[in-house]
Amino acid sequence: MKKLTLVSALAALVASPAMAGLSFVNGGFENGNLDGWLFSSDSGSASYAALPAGSTSNPSSSNGGLSAALVGFGVDAHTGINTTYGGSYAARVGDDLAWGYSGGGTIYNRMKQTGAVVAEADGSVGFVYFAWAAIEEESGHSTTATPFFQVKLTNDTQGGPPIYDVSHYETDGGAWTDVGFWKHSTNGNPLDPTGWNVVGIDLTGLAVVGDMLTLEVIARDCTPSAHAMYVYVDGFGGKPPVQGVPEPATLAMLGLGLVGLAATRRRKSA
Repeated sequence: MKKLTLVSALAALVASPAMAGLSFVNGGFENGNLDGWLFSSDSGSASYAALPAGSTSNPSSSNGGLSAALVGFGVDAHTGINTTYGGSYAARVGDDLAWGYSGGGTIYNRMKQTGAVVAEADGSVGFVYFAWAAIEEESGHSTTATPFFQVKLTNDTQGGPPIYDVSHYETDGGAWTDVGFWKHSTNGNPLDPTGWNVVGIDLTGLAVVGDMLTLEVIARDCTPSAHAMYVYVDGFGGKPPVQGVPEPATLAMLGLGLVGLAATRRRKSA
């Protein structure tokens, strides 16, 4: 029986160490690049390819933006949530430029990696962990025409339904927190201001040793053309990602930045 555990950031910090049954190449992006991952920027049919070694972005989005990018610790300009969960870097799939602004056709932005599940010496497999946070521009469209994202883990060897699969449109209740004209993910917890969802998937009961599993992230702008979607991802691996805590001076600077952001929004709404 499949056993799937969603853990909060606090639970991730106190969970006992887990065996790395499925390891990711550059899973926390702390190499300072996007090596180890495949990317696609397309109009609906994925065409994945690796970037040149050492790349920090995939500029193939036809709107002149970035289909994917390495990001450092900071604050998302539209929602104020952290751009990384832990460490110095994370990855962003998609950007805040909607695909229709240049008349192009790359409405979908994607990222994935496939790895084999390997048993440890004692035969245990353990967990696979990762963290994600989704951002979307409010569109007001009908449900399936709004911006859309999906994060899923599938078993390529056995097939069948995904081991983990979360996807949301703008109209999905409980999935979003409003910040001006943008929304960030809450995964059903509107009191959580972080936007980040930490996932821990127990592989021990799934009989997956030797199987190939694929983790895929998809960000799709709205189908009319003018509203953006992007997803931050971080901390892929066999142990819970540890949430980064900036130095006091950095916190002060971020606070000033958020004050300025709020003032700008007030001026725009005036």
